[in-house]
Amino acid sequence: MDRMEDMSNSSAAAALQTIAKILTLQEENPFKIRAYERVAQALEGHAEEIESIYARGGVKALREVPGVGEDIALKLEEFITTGKIVYLEKKRAEVPAGLFDVMEIPGMGPKKTAFLWKTFTVTGIEDVEKVVAAGKLDGLKGWGEKSIENLKRGIEVRKSHAGRFLRDIALHEAERVLRVLRKVKGCERAEYAGSLRRGKETVGDIDVLACGSDAEALIEAFVAMGDIADVLAKGDTRAAVRFESGLQCDLRVVPAESFGAALQYFTGSKEHNVRLRQRGIERGVTINEYGVHKGSAEIKGELLASETEEDVYAAVGLPWIPPTLRENRGEFDAAAEGALPIVVEERDLRGDLHMHSTFSDGAATMVEMARAAKDAGLEYIAITDHASPMGMVRGIKDANVDEYLAAVDEARAAVPGIHILAGAEVDILQDGSLYLHDDTLAKLAWVTASIHGYFALSKEEQTARLVKAVSHPLVHCLSHPSARELLRRDPIDADWDAVFAAAAEHGTAIEINASPQRLDASDVLARRAKEYGCMLTIGSDAHTMQGLSKIHGVATAQRAWLTKGDVVTCLERDVFQKWLLHAKK
Repeated sequence: MDRMEDMSNSSAAAALQTIAKILTLQEENPFKIRAYERVAQALEGHAEEIESIYARGGVKALREVPGVGEDIALKLEEFITTGKIVYLEKKRAEVPAGLFDVMEIPGMGPKKTAFLWKTFTVTGIEDVEKVVAAGKLDGLKGWGEKSIENLKRGIEVRKSHAGRFLRDIALHEAERVLRVLRKVKGCERAEYAGSLRRGKETVGDIDVLACGSDAEALIEAFVAMGDIADVLAKGDTRAAVRFESGLQCDLRVVPAESFGAALQYFTGSKEHNVRLRQRGIERGVTINEYGVHKGSAEIKGELLASETEEDVYAAVGLPWIPPTLRENRGEFDAAAEGALPIVVEERDLRGDLHMHSTFSDGAATMVEMARAAKDAGLEYIAITDHASPMGMVRGIKDANVDEYLAAVDEARAAVPGIHILAGAEVDILQDGSLYLHDDTLAKLAWVTASIHGYFALSKEEQTARLVKAVSHPLVHCLSHPSARELLRRDPIDADWDAVFAAAAEHGTAIEINASPQRLDASDVLARRAKEYGCMLTIGSDAHTMQGLSKIHGVATAQRAWLTKGDVVTCLERDVFQKWLLHAKK
């Protein structure tokens, strides 16, 4: 394990959450389970990283984190100093690995998974499928007809996404690999390629390219790095490993003089590269991972380009095409006409209009979230705590909105230098109406509407529901419009042309939710919304201070061909205020 990457609060929290899940599977003491869950939540929202806490005071300082007792403090010390927790490894070995997949089926979780394991010796998703097909759950307490149908759908979703990983997991692993390789003596360059470089929301594996004076040293460093479950292949210039996360990574060591050609080739997409090769053939050149040569594949002539991607594209009369646009969706014609968009970058973002505090289900206070946003360089934010009928979610009600507004006022006073809007994420009800009354909504400066239930409505019903919501005169934005959860829940079915047309007519923005579990609107939907004249936002949906990163949402925006002029949250504060004043029609 690469310590410098994996000592973050979020990584430690994930380890403790895994312990809690395993203890739940094993039906351990619920107070013990809750202790791990409580500390995991506290770490997610803690302002200071555990490494610096430990550095200034050791185990004693770690106990200052809410909920951390002596036992967990020692485990955190072990995590910080060794990169692992032996107790976690021991507990993980006590349960079948397939149960972790079962727990990820929508609607399952540790308790139901434990029941299936103990009652029917279920050890993986295939076993669950057999139990359901045999009718063994029919009539059992807690397993009604609806929950069984939901389980069947959940299994199908998991099966359809088998072998896929969220972008943030893949990026975490890829950056870890790059740090290891770049420390090798003689390494000249190391980059990740493939669908990860193209900003895809999920990936199947990671491709990494490296060049340097000692290929053997690069290969050895790669296969020897921590957190590897299996070395799948190892040769003179290529190796492949599978990480403990299950994600496979392939390393290719290429000559420095052909690095650009290899990077272009292994970045893809397949469709983009086919079109590029066709363009090359039309111009009498051959393009592959080694470079651009005059002549055909059978009779190669002079090497024209190979060292940089810019050289490769220039050899066929094109400017460099950003990786996030390389999907054969019009980028060649745009490049040839000099009309490629200058896509939005993370540095262009000035605001964040979707985040949560402890007033609803966030892990940090409004003041802490505001300070973190200010430290990140943002000019303005909206605190958008939930307004929802769901009983498990605290938050804004018609009866307590004045209390909420007062809390936002306190945050403004406590954190000068950043403009804070009082907002809300309001549930769209089944009929398209909103959870809060209009007189309550009118007290809020930013209202973003979201779907959190009734996912199985017909296409016609969902369309009418969304059109009614985006047409509401007090709704500024539609958040995570398709309500999907990547690898867990498919998007709702709706006529998006009708939805975006209504949103554009009524001045309602469409959100790209930057949470790596959502990335919704998708690149395809976001580009469609732009075509209808909608403005878009990139919102973190942060429930912790660490969650304010928006890099994944920016990649989706780039894939949608968005420029900073298309994105509300790229507007300067004064311009945003004017837009907010005039957007609703």
